[in-house]
Amino acid sequence: MENKTMPKTAIVVLAQHESLFQPCLSSIILSTDGDYELIVINAGNHPDIHDWLHTDSKTKLIATAGRIGVAAGFNRGAADTDADLLVFVRDHVTVTEGWLDRLHNCMYAHADAAMVGPISKGVSGPQRLEMPGDDRLAPVGLANLRIGQSRKVPRLLSHLLMVRKDAFDRLGGFDERFGLEGYEDDDLCYRALEDGCGLYVADDCYVHYTPPPSLFPEDPAWYEKQLRASRSLLADKWGFDVTDMLHNWKRRVTVSLCMIVKNEENTLDRCLSGISGLVDEIVIVDTGSTDRTKEIAGSYTDRVHDFEWVDDFSAARNYAFSLATKEFILWLDADDILLPPDGGKFRELVAALPWDADAVSMNYHLSFDEQGQVSSSLRRNRLVKRSNGYRWIGAVHEYLEVSGRIIDADVAVTHDRKHTNSSRNLNIYEKRESMGEIFTSRNLYYYANELADHGQWERAIEKYEQFLGRGDGWIEDNLAACERLSECFYRLNRMNEAKRQVLRAFAYSLPRAEHCCRLGFYFMEERDYEAAVYWYEQATRLEKPQSSMGLFNLPCWTWLPHLQLCVCYDRMDKRELALKHHEITLTLAPDHPSVAANVKYFESLRVQA
Repeated sequence: MENKTMPKTAIVVLAQHESLFQPCLSSIILSTDGDYELIVINAGNHPDIHDWLHTDSKTKLIATAGRIGVAAGFNRGAADTDADLLVFVRDHVTVTEGWLDRLHNCMYAHADAAMVGPISKGVSGPQRLEMPGDDRLAPVGLANLRIGQSRKVPRLLSHLLMVRKDAFDRLGGFDERFGLEGYEDDDLCYRALEDGCGLYVADDCYVHYTPPPSLFPEDPAWYEKQLRASRSLLADKWGFDVTDMLHNWKRRVTVSLCMIVKNEENTLDRCLSGISGLVDEIVIVDTGSTDRTKEIAGSYTDRVHDFEWVDDFSAARNYAFSLATKEFILWLDADDILLPPDGGKFRELVAALPWDADAVSMNYHLSFDEQGQVSSSLRRNRLVKRSNGYRWIGAVHEYLEVSGRIIDADVAVTHDRKHTNSSRNLNIYEKRESMGEIFTSRNLYYYANELADHGQWERAIEKYEQFLGRGDGWIEDNLAACERLSECFYRLNRMNEAKRQVLRAFAYSLPRAEHCCRLGFYFMEERDYEAAVYWYEQATRLEKPQSSMGLFNLPCWTWLPHLQLCVCYDRMDKRELALKHHEITLTLAPDHPSVAANVKYFESLRVQA
């Protein structure tokens, strides 16, 4: 902890169970370093607890004549100290070595932190540690591997809870109307969140939790009845189910925009002008511009940094990410833009992001038809939690390795390329290959794409076959490789092989509309209209996968197969069917030039008739 002056800390233990109190107290004494004030609330004035502690001058013992609830007991202890920090402990918890220091470190690592809790097995919510078995050392070992790690959460439990005393007093403490126990912690958390307090879990602090025995063993149903009554009281107090709301809590997050640029004077201003008012920080990493790129960047941010280009996009992007300081990182390229409607959606997104989101995927619109309609699009993870330390991988066609809870947002980034270095990526691959680098399967796939994009069909086929032969590719890359292989063979006038490669894709997934349309096109080329109709009809019956991160040719999933069916049926002299599909295309793509041409065609037929 950076602050060398330790805060004055009071540990308030609520003793409700004689059988559990002594192990709890012993663990605190044995596992806690530094100075602290120990306050024990002897709820019901248990004689054994009194006998253990009444001669201990270091412990402040507060006895109550009768049973006292969690809220009232903790409030009583808090009122009896002037400490800076309060640590509330239930007697069915035993702490582990270094627990208090780790809670301190978590509290002071976050400027907004007012409440901090540990992880435990057997509890609910974000503090729950999922680990099989009864080994008491394993979870401690896991916590030791997470030194300094913490998470912002909407809910903390009262089994062990550190709270800033000033925040606790400002919030009015626990609400004692919740009786002996149940939901007093949810109520306090909700009030803290509404007050702007930050709640955090210290992932490096593990404490053992033991389900306590019932305070009324003669009534087996007492605990469940108490919980129901407390939850009902909580709902009546606030007018809604607070616990459900906490589980689904949304909050505003701060965002760093991180970009790498080089000679982007024609696009950078357009990109930044649309996003600058939506983020909290802009970090620009320049990899060697010789134009006005850095000057333009400097008009939006003072966070402009140089990075020596080493033929590695991931290295540059990871450096940019390392400079971010906000909670989440958004990445864009200079030829990406957020159109005004998507800017509004982005503003709403970051103003109310689910509390447990690790990343957000957004649509990436790559190309458009003559009418401005999206023709190809995919999803990319665009907004990621900085504290998760996600890394970019791959020198070329890099990707961001993301895990955890990913939110699929209805926000689109539009790609509007104004220039391209067509040979740059291919040159990097060829250079690395000449140096003996053994490519990953993913790099093989993208190397093949670069070769195909440069019309090097035979070499592309070789790389695609190497990629598919490994058998470990991402399914979307496998599907795309089959389609690109098919295109390579088609360009080499090897039609039968082109067809076989499309059919090869069916071994990896259910048929996709793109594959069906490609087969239909090949049969149309051969004037086998009956076969072409079969495949185009298949395309019209398919449903586009909703959760895929792959690239989709959207016309294949909407109007294109109907347009081609119109042509095929017309050439088969099935005019009624041709007109049926023409009318469908009129509803789906009324402004497309081919549809307009078909309108004139069918009008001419009516004139002739």
